[in-house]
Formats: sequence, structure tokens, C-alpha cells
Amino acid sequence: MEEAIFKLKDKRSLCYAIYGEPSAIPVLYFHGTPSSRLEPLLMNNYGYDVEAILNEAGIKLIAIDRPGMGLSSFNPQGNYLSFADDVKQLCDHLQILNCPILCWSGGGPYSLALAHQHSSLIQSVHIIAGFARKFDKEVSEQMGLNKWYFWAAKYIPYLQRMVMNILRHKKIKRSVPRKITGLSYEDYHLLSTGKLLNGMATVSMKEAARLGAKGPVYEARNYFNDFGFDLKNIQETVHYWWGTKDQAIIKLHPEAIEQHVPNAIMHYREREGHLSIYVNHFKEILQTITSNYPS
Repeated sequence: MEEAIFKLKDKRSLCYAIYGEPSAIPVLYFHGTPSSRLEPLLMNNYGYDVEAILNEAGIKLIAIDRPGMGLSSFNPQGNYLSFADDVKQLCDHLQILNCPILCWSGGGPYSLALAHQHSSLIQSVHIIAGFARKFDKEVSEQMGLNKWYFWAAKYIPYLQRMVMNILRHKKIKRSVPRKITGLSYEDYHLLSTGKLLNGMATVSMKEAARLGAKGPVYEARNYFNDFGFDLKNIQETVHYWWGTKDQAIIKLHPEAIEQHVPNAIMHYREREGHLSIYVNHFKEILQTITSNYPS
């Protein structure tokens, strides 16, 4: 992995990490929430070598910290479309003319926004269990226990920031009972020890709040806002993976893609959860990207 910081036109910093061989197929990677450019390292927690997997697939991932996350500067006016413009600047700098995009979870709206805003840049979109609708009343009422994180960010952001700023300095030493997590067994067994939980937190929440929790909390609130574009206007092929045991991303999100994106290809997986589909199908997803990439 190599890391770098790119200076945007407005002088903000955009931090990114590159995984894989420099000459491989470039694929933009948008992390979940709260998370960071380090997220692909999750695979290493489960006995995989993410660099070896990418080299085998012939892919290099360009994983980008969103504004206020990791080492990227906070943008107090940021939204999905403004981040798409940030990424376009980075791609121009890296001389990337056309490429696929891969995202997980909270990265969903950001990948769709980029495909909408800069259609000529994006060859295809690959979403692993990502948000595809704003958190309106229907979505909010059906969310699992993860809704409390987003609701706290919306209604008591000062408290949410304080808690995250404390937790980012703490090491997780023991597991949490499954009932408290709200996770399905498929996901819980991948986070059932303090070591696994700490590994997840290190590349996600802790790194997201590395410079403070303002960015992660701002982003969590933003999921309640309109995307700023219509899904039916996205012309790129959108592959969407979702597990039937996912307690974090409710079925309304894959249904939104299936019903409204003109060129949607759905990949439903039985007995997979939110994390398990990422870990267990990462290789398959990379193969899908390369098999559909123009030779």
C-alpha cells in the first residue's frame, strides 16, 4: 500500500491509498461509514492478503478518504456531488480517463453520485451492500440497531462527536454480546473477539475520526438528505451485491437499485450478512470487475 495527499483546487487535502500493482486496472474505492482509505486491509484480518488478491485479479484499488475522514480535510458544505467533483480532480491528477468504481456500505450514494456527475469517467459501478436511498421515514422505521448511530448524529451531534473522540483512543479488549450488536450470526462470528473488533475499529471508526469526529458525524447526518440526483438517470451498469442476512442495509436499498437504475445487475446471496458478503465474496466481486473491463 502507498499513501498520498492530493491538494484540491480550494486547497483542501484529499488523502488516498493505492493497493496493488501500479500498472494494473485502476478501480476507485469508496469506503463505508464511518471508515477510511484503510478499509481494504480488513481482508487481512481474516487470513487473506489483500495485495495478493488484487494482484491475482489484475486490479489496483485507489481508496479515498472522504472529507473529514482519515487525513482528508473537512468540507463544511460537502455533499455527494461535491465529493464527486473532488474525485474528478484526483482522477485528472492521476491521469485516469475511465475506470470502474467499487464501494461498500456508506460509500453507495457517493459512487452513484460520481457515476451521475461524471459519467464519462466511470466505466461501471460495483456496490457491496450500499445505501441507495436517503434515510426518509420509510427507511428510518425499518433500520436495525445501527439507526441509533445515525439518529444520534442528526439529533445530538455534539454528543456523538464527544463519544467518538473518546472511543478513537480506546483499545477494544473483549467481544460484545450479539444482542447488543444487532448483528446476524453471519456477521457476528467475524467480530466475535476483541481482536477482530479492534481490527475493524482501527481501519474504520478510529481512522475515520483520526483528526476529530466532525467529519464522520457530518457525513452520518448527510444520509438523511436528498442525493441531489435521480437513480433513473444513471446509465452505467450498476452491479449490486446484498446478503439476505444483512441487518445493517435493509432490503429497501437493493430494491431501489433494482427498480430504478436502468442497467442494474443484482447479486443476491443467501445467508450472507453485511460484513460476511464483503469478506466471502471479495474475490468474486473483483473477478466481475475485470471480466467486464474492456480489453
